[in-house]
Amino acid sequence: MSTEMSDQKESEETKAPPNLLRDTRGAVLVEFIVALMPMMMTFFGFVEVTKIYAASLGTRHAAITAARAAAVMSKVHNNNPATEGGESEIKSAAGQALSPWISSGAISTVTVTVHDTSSRSDPYGPVHVKVAAKYHCKVPLMGRIVCKGGTKTITHEATMPHQGAKYKASSS
Repeated sequence: MSTEMSDQKESEETKAPPNLLRDTRGAVLVEFIVALMPMMMTFFGFVEVTKIYAASLGTRHAAITAARAAAVMSKVHNNNPATEGGESEIKSAAGQALSPWISSGAISTVTVTVHDTSSRSDPYGPVHVKVAAKYHCKVPLMGRIVCKGGTKTITHEATMPHQGAKYKASSS
């Protein structure tokens, strides 16, 4: 038995090292890694595009909300008697509509532009509101590729008829 063990030891020591070109161990692992990266990048790309679309819907909602607020509160042409509020409340309406994205850090730098075309003679003229928000792409691997630099500006506009009046409020 001892001679068999010594013969086995000698045969193991004299064996030639395996030829690395013909060794196929680990090939499946390499193929898996090669196939996994494009699949992960595609998945994360879809996730980032979905998040951008959701933020775009939120920005559209903020524009409509700000336009509704502007239709009621805008008093640029003094055609909305006894109205409380103004430009700051209109911007606040857009900010509140975007508050879930702002509080999570996904959206920052929200700018609201109000263009009131109503007048004393036409108190029901349109009020245009434009909301622009900076969206921060944070999905790994694809955030900077989809957004080219890590941020994307999302802009939406909405128009509503002004809810003014042709009379003047009486001062008491």
